Amino acid sequence: MSQRAGVLSALRTHTKKYRETQEPSRRQLSRRIQPIRPLSKARILGPGRDRRFRLSQYHVKLRGIDTVFADEGTGEAILFIHGLAGNVTHWVNVAPYFLSTHRVLAIDLPGHGESEQPMSWSINDYVAHVVALLDRLDIARVTIVGHSMGGMVGAALTIQYPHRVLRTVLVNPAGMQPMPGPVRIAGRLVLRERLLKPLLPKIWKFGILGNVFFTKNAFTDAFIRTAEQTYDPERDIAGIAQVMAGLRGDLLDRSFAALLPDITRPIFLIWGDKDRLVPAGFLRRASNELPNVVVEEIANCGHMPIIEYPERVVAFLKRALRV
Repeated sequence: MSQRAGVLSALRTHTKKYRETQEPSRRQLSRRIQPIRPLSKARILGPGRDRRFRLSQYHVKLRGIDTVFADEGTGEAILFIHGLAGNVTHWVNVAPYFLSTHRVLAIDLPGHGESEQPMSWSINDYVAHVVALLDRLDIARVTIVGHSMGGMVGAALTIQYPHRVLRTVLVNPAGMQPMPGPVRIAGRLVLRERLLKPLLPKIWKFGILGNVFFTKNAFTDAFIRTAEQTYDPERDIAGIAQVMAGLRGDLLDRSFAALLPDITRPIFLIWGDKDRLVPAGFLRRASNELPNVVVEEIANCGHMPIIEYPERVVAFLKRALRV
């Protein structure tokens, strides 16, 4: 073989090896870009899911976890993030009002609704997962609307990824109260999966569901009816024990109120004044730390104004979105 032929052969070999290492195979691409599929009817009608929720629902593998989300409409995107033990249908009385003007999205956070159960996750893990969904859907920037634990996720996401957020709306956000020392000590003992699994099904109806609302109306009656008719506490509530155990550090040691001043995007904060789970006094103090926050307090409302007073939440969101 001539010297020139040898050089060309070596160059071709080098180029082939370079392409093999630099260009992903079809199998690699299929692993990276997972297909989005419609959610089956059986899963649409899963435990705790409001049958009146009409937004199209899908599922996709994200970061190795089958993740359920709703996606409908066109225009500027809004992403709704539910609270602990929630799912996309908790927004049944709020999200549909924006379909005519926006692309409306909602997510079943891993370990909730019909999304797969992850290992023990922190708030930052949930943030990374929400960003993965935005990436998969090719959404560059979004308005975040987070309720309770979803507010913790939304606030953390806005701080970590301000370039992905247009504005942030927090509804009765959790994690806004600093925990005194005795509560942190007790919490480290109690917020463990092996203790929570047998405890949560026993206290679910009266200890948790019974403290969510302050005012009873047709909206709250429908929510409670759905929960009681579709949930099996022993089967469906116990998985939340793993979620709560994973959030132990965030709930006990991390003050999200202290993080709020780091938010550079427009922020809107709404809550009920009779919230038994996130006391209004903490949210009032947190709002005072923000120079450009828009706030609204709903009288005689508990922890879930998105169910108890959805018309007030919709009006507040329209104000934030200027629609």
